[in-house]
Amino acid sequence: MINHIFLQARVNSTRFPNKILQKIGDKTILEVIVERIKKIENINRIILVTGSNKNNNELVNKAEELNLDVFCGDEENILDRFYHAANEFHSENIIRITGDCPLIDFKLINKGLKIYHSELINILTNTKKRSYPHGLDFEIFSKESLDIAWRDVVKNGKNKKGEFINPVQYMMNSGKFKIYNLENAFDQSKIRITIDYPEDLIVISKIYKELFNKNEDFASEEIIKFLDLHPELVKINEKFEYM
Repeated sequence: MINHIFLQARVNSTRFPNKILQKIGDKTILEVIVERIKKIENINRIILVTGSNKNNNELVNKAEELNLDVFCGDEENILDRFYHAANEFHSENIIRITGDCPLIDFKLINKGLKIYHSELINILTNTKKRSYPHGLDFEIFSKESLDIAWRDVVKNGKNKKGEFINPVQYMMNSGKFKIYNLENAFDQSKIRITIDYPEDLIVISKIYKELFNKNEDFASEEIIKFLDLHPELVKINEKFEYM
């Protein structure tokens, strides 16, 4: 059982360029994410899976400083990028995490991994039907499922050159795969703790600094309680709620 984290990130965000290298205190967003995903159990590798554009060089250098493995592939076709990364690193099971989720919940992913390895499923997600806050998104899927998606979409030429292709969209929507949607006990899908805009960084910075000082292992339960006590924070980025 080989579990690899694929951290999907690049610097060419149109809404918030270079967000992955923005700082919370003295840490970059990349460092915060890595700090949190290192708490996930039974992980063999953490791999930054980024684009080949030279603009990503600073991100690549920072990842290497953090002792991450790095794969640079197609800038827009992330399905193709993931496929070749999985081949290079001989991945068996892939946990996809994106660079816009600095408060990713390692406890939730640990729960997802246990379900994934105990059920006969191809992909586990918490976004097929949203009930968790935006910013806790992840998927777990097999290399075999990735191969099928790549053959169907890329090898068979269903994509256009330069087209943005989400690495799991086909798996989620084709009907070919057995999907397990991890659902929250309460619908918290309107809560926004992802980072797409500078306002998001303000909110996330305040959450992180406050909770990290009290408990370095804080997870989503503590985040929700903190936001309940500080509703003024939610108002900072609520205009982006459904974007």
